[in-house]
Amino acid sequence: MLSGVSLNLIELGHFAAYLAFFVAIIQALAPLAARVFKAPGLRTLSVNAAPLLFLLTTVGALTIVYSLLTNNFSVLYVASNSNTHLPIFYKVAALWGGHRGSLYLWVWIMTGYTAAVAHHGRSRYPDRLPVIMAVEGALIAGFYGLVLFLSNPFARLFPIPPQGQNMNPLLQDPGMVIHPPMLYMGYVGFSIPFSFAVAALLTNWKSELWIGHTRRWALFAWGFLTAGIIFGAWWSYYVLGWGGYWGWDPVENASFMPWLMGTALIHSISVQERRRMLHTWNIFLIITTFALSLLGTFLVRSGVLASVHAFAAAPGQGIYLLSFMMVVLTLAFGLFLVKGGYQQAEESFISPFSRESMFIWNNVIFTVACASVLLGTLYPLFLQAATGARISVGPPYFDLVMVPIFLIMLVVMAIGPLVSWRKANIAKLRGRLLVPALVGVAFASLVVIVWGPVYWTAPVAVGLVAFVATTIGANVFRAVAQRRKQHHEGLARAFLATVLGNRRHYGGMVVHMGILVMVIGLTGSGLFAESKLVMMAPGDILQVAHERVRFDGTRNIKGPDYTAVQGLLTILNNGAHLRPEQRVFFGSSMQVERPSVNSTPLRDVYVDIGDQHNGKWEIHLFVNPLVNFIWTGGGIVIAGLAFSLSDYVRRRRQVLATSGAVASHS
Repeated sequence: MLSGVSLNLIELGHFAAYLAFFVAIIQALAPLAARVFKAPGLRTLSVNAAPLLFLLTTVGALTIVYSLLTNNFSVLYVASNSNTHLPIFYKVAALWGGHRGSLYLWVWIMTGYTAAVAHHGRSRYPDRLPVIMAVEGALIAGFYGLVLFLSNPFARLFPIPPQGQNMNPLLQDPGMVIHPPMLYMGYVGFSIPFSFAVAALLTNWKSELWIGHTRRWALFAWGFLTAGIIFGAWWSYYVLGWGGYWGWDPVENASFMPWLMGTALIHSISVQERRRMLHTWNIFLIITTFALSLLGTFLVRSGVLASVHAFAAAPGQGIYLLSFMMVVLTLAFGLFLVKGGYQQAEESFISPFSRESMFIWNNVIFTVACASVLLGTLYPLFLQAATGARISVGPPYFDLVMVPIFLIMLVVMAIGPLVSWRKANIAKLRGRLLVPALVGVAFASLVVIVWGPVYWTAPVAVGLVAFVATTIGANVFRAVAQRRKQHHEGLARAFLATVLGNRRHYGGMVVHMGILVMVIGLTGSGLFAESKLVMMAPGDILQVAHERVRFDGTRNIKGPDYTAVQGLLTILNNGAHLRPEQRVFFGSSMQVERPSVNSTPLRDVYVDIGDQHNGKWEIHLFVNPLVNFIWTGGGIVIAGLAFSLSDYVRRRRQVLATSGAVASHS
């Protein structure tokens, strides 16, 4: 039985959320008020409001979590997404397991980013910080309006039911617990570069003075978005039972599009920092990347899509989100068109054969890829709205369009780091590409010889992976050899000194290696997977590829909040056991199939159990080669990003040490 304090603690969170809404409005309007009333001191309200806004939003979030943990079914959100049988781990995750709570998590993360920028900017860009905070405050106020007036997670329910409904059974998995917060950290993180760009346009702030700061926030956002996409693919693979990890679902595409443009942005910023070029283009990329983040939010939470990833929403919520998105983007792009012209590049291209030109091609490829995904995602929605006709644009379109684009991307990834800034030495470039090209051809030929007739993308993808990997290895080898020659160091010492001395560059190389490992996994699992769907009785044996699996029957089991029929299968090749399940969760009539996977570094044996007919069970068996390369490659990408970001920490410590030394001698 809930005590009166527990029952009503949610009202404290509700009150804190309303206070946060008004603080966000003050944060948004303070610089304007300072200008109108000619009171410069009011500008600091925007900066000082940021930590208070985060604190108030945190209070609201904690009261929702406490209500979930204490089964406070007087809260509509708790009663709709949790019950007494739900494990504690998933009760906490229920904060973002439903529509209302997920929106509150979005706002909570945004206030956290805002507080971090306020702390970071006090000593680095104090004169522009109030305007940056004002833009963030306006965004937060807009989302708070949706949370408090249309999707209120604090709403009460009377009479109080004795038991709540269950959390969506498909979301009761560790991968899905991690996936949404990671995506939100990525989506929301791109609001920080957006706020910088809008503040720069409003105040005529030259982009070379702030673009370096935004690169760090963009890298953070990109890293979280990358992790979120990978965890989402992992969840889809291990939970949904269809044997795949990426189906070009519109909601999957909604996260992929800002990832593509965010990747272009990170590379493009490097050109501006090094060559003082692409100023206006970078601002456009920043606004577009955040625009795609808002589009993803609209697609997932407006109810316009029917997807396992999407939330059902009332029409008013979709209209609000669409209106808010249109207002934000109209103002941002309008401001860009009016005032973006002052950001003129200080230098121009000297040669089409230069590293900056390779970065331009990189941007073109990512932009074309994003436009292709955008077209395939939105065209069915526009067609349905205009004519009522329903069509589905699925994997055949995306595979046909995207595979060649990504293969071209691998070529640029290989050549780019070998080309000099300003103007390439063609003879030297040809010499550096000869050995990697021969290695690539050798590996492509090996695929054709070993596997016989295969689809053309297999040898081309493997050849390009070998080509890029060899160029990266040769690049590192040359740098280490040069250091050994200059400093007369041993191999290990020279390697560590080279890599640690330029973490940003070599962290990027590690990211590229992670992408290559993922490409191997995508190629192997995409082109060489085999599967069979059959009816099996106990004792039957099924062979797929070289794997033989015996069906030994079923048994009934009970979980913490579900009952299940568990299939019993044995892989005869290695004696491993597979235990797929059909689960029925308490408080839900949904039957959820949970596959079972036996993994080795080179293949997965993946099985899903369906319905029973006449004493036989429906068994779907997959043999998926190299799937684990996808998850391993994703881990390498995140590790490379972390290593690259550690360069900022190293430089900051050097600056502080130098400042301390100067102070001690003065």
